[in-house]
Amino acid sequence: MTNRREFLGYSSAAALAVAIPAFAADKAKIPARLIPGTNESLPVIGLGNSGSFREADLTVAADLLDIFLEHGGGYVDVGGVSRMSVGSIAKSRKAAEKLFFGNYVEPQAVGAMRNEVATVAAGQGKSALDLVHTRNLSAYRQSHDHYRALQDEGLVRYIGIARSGAGSFGEISRLIEDGLVDIIQVNYSLAEPQAAERLLPLAADKGVAVNINRPFINGRYFDLVRGATLPAWAAEFDCESWAQFALKFIVAHPAVNTVLTETANPKHAIDNLGAGYGALPDLATQKKMRQTIQNL
Repeated sequence: MTNRREFLGYSSAAALAVAIPAFAADKAKIPARLIPGTNESLPVIGLGNSGSFREADLTVAADLLDIFLEHGGGYVDVGGVSRMSVGSIAKSRKAAEKLFFGNYVEPQAVGAMRNEVATVAAGQGKSALDLVHTRNLSAYRQSHDHYRALQDEGLVRYIGIARSGAGSFGEISRLIEDGLVDIIQVNYSLAEPQAAERLLPLAADKGVAVNINRPFINGRYFDLVRGATLPAWAAEFDCESWAQFALKFIVAHPAVNTVLTETANPKHAIDNLGAGYGALPDLATQKKMRQTIQNL
């Protein structure tokens, strides 16, 4: 499998794929979208729980946070040790309130959850955790009252679930229909577009925010486009790299709040942020984008 570093090494356009677009240079912040039913917005490009976060590589993590803060980025997904390590960087920079942390807290006795949330909030310099979610859908449903209790007590602001795989979409849809989630995190991309069939429209209809994982299918996307020339018509929606091609397709869906990108490379982070600026592809162009990837 080709990772992104190797892919950029193959590309003669690599130099173009590491900068915020020139037309965006005078814009202070990356565009953001409202969380339904609130006056709070999430920037359209976020940071997933990357290897540098999970391995507590504080130098790289600090570089990534600085890049996002500089461009008005906000959403950072953190789990396990990264809740504290990445949180401590934000706290040391007095930037905790500028970042929206998506934390993973697993269902357990409500007292234990309360203690865990309080510990993580203190480590992140937060008065309350922004988002608490879990990948365990069935346990989340069974323990939903515990999550809501934390929210009612002011320890947590939003609750929800995070999962990838179309096989989970049915249960996630039922959680949405039953009013049990504020925010969901699911996969949606050029190569995995199934969420657009029912799940994303349902979330929009029910006022549930949507964050997207696996935009590059865990790196496999770059295997698909390796050696291919970016279509000239990509310039029509201000796209300068294959990474932006993938991300702009996702951001173009109106139900999407944030796309979570995972990288340990600051140059890649800058390239990813570039996808948030400029025009987005219309429906006809999105269809052409999918066909382009299918033909590779």
